[in-house]
Formats: sequence, structure tokens, C-alpha cells
Amino acid sequence: MIVRRLIDFGSALDEFTMKNLYGSTGPSRAEQTSEYAPPEALLNGSWHWGPKHSIAKYDMWSVGVVMLELILGSPNVFQISAKTRALLDQQLEGWNESIKELAYKLRSFMEMCILIPGIPARLHHTGGTNDHVSLFVVLESGYVSPVPWKCSEEFFSHQIKKKDPLKIGFPNVWALRLVRELLNWDPEDRLSVDDALQHPYFSTTFSSMRQPRPEHM
Repeated sequence: MIVRRLIDFGSALDEFTMKNLYGSTGPSRAEQTSEYAPPEALLNGSWHWGPKHSIAKYDMWSVGVVMLELILGSPNVFQISAKTRALLDQQLEGWNESIKELAYKLRSFMEMCILIPGIPARLHHTGGTNDHVSLFVVLESGYVSPVPWKCSEEFFSHQIKKKDPLKIGFPNVWALRLVRELLNWDPEDRLSVDDALQHPYFSTTFSSMRQPRPEHM
């Protein structure tokens, strides 16, 4: 028996929801589910005032998170090791708990090649505060195990396979590429609904197509 579940991702706003549901202030953090919130919502409380086409990408990030949960069999897809967490805690001593939790998640984004280390310009898309800028400095410092890896499809595939209790990871490269494009840091580059539906992963013939290997970079 096939069971289908419908999930409501309600934070992709339009004029109707802003007017009739949230008002001019937009959804509060309490009205969002942080585990499925994209970087722009985590780092910028005014994200809902961005371009309409970018706001709609909120839920596409959430879909990418759900796909990872299905692949890993766990809701804890953005976890860091106990050692990395302890090193971060040393550097963030005296900071409030919400900033620490944000640090853990951002570090996980770095380890999964969602946030590319050493590219501060990417922070500009989020409207981050001075505290967030300081946080990025800590995350990229040598005090918290440096990030020597080169982000590539192959490395991302390796990271997911390592997190998978069954050590299987992605079923094919099309699934890998779909998730990477859904979990793009910059909403401008993230897949839209229409683009996602045209992705080779959803093609009825993709299983018969030659499977390309993950790219090296």
C-alpha cells in the first residue's frame, strides 16, 4: 500500500497572505519552523520584504530539507560533530543560546557545501547584522577545525553518504543535483517550483538515461 502525506509549507508569502494572515510585520519566528527555514530567514528578520520571486523560494529550501530527511531517515540533517560543537562553544563563550544554535547550523551548512567558506559576499544577500558578521569570522577561523575541503558534487555526495546510517546516500546523481539546487544559499539561484518540476529527477525516462558521475571541482 502506498501512503501519501501532504505537508503544508506556509511561509512562502504573497500579497494575500501578507494582507490577511500576517500583516505588515510578516511571519514571526514563532510562526516559522526553524528546521525548515532557509538562510535568508534565519539571518534576516525582514526577509519577507525581498523580491516576490525570491520570497517564493522559501518553501523550495524546505522541500530540499525534506528530501534529505527521507534519504537519511532522520529529521536531524544539519548536525555537527560533538567535537566541532565543543570547539565552537569555546569561541562563543558569553554569546546567547540563539546565536550559538545559529552557529551550529551555519557550520553544518559549511560542511555540506551549502555555505561556501571564504566568500563573505554571500552574507550580503541575507541582510545579516554585525553579530552575524562576527559569527562568520568565528566559523571560518582556524580555532574551529579549518575547512580545507573543496566543495563539489562528489564531496557533497560523500558527506550525505557518511551521515546515512545505511551508508547509501543519494540513489542517483539526479537526486543529488536536485537537492543541491533546492538547498542553494542564495534564493536568487535556488530552483523555483516550475524549474524543479522540469528537473531530470522527475523525468519518466531518467532511469533509462545514462547516469552521469558526480562532478569534481
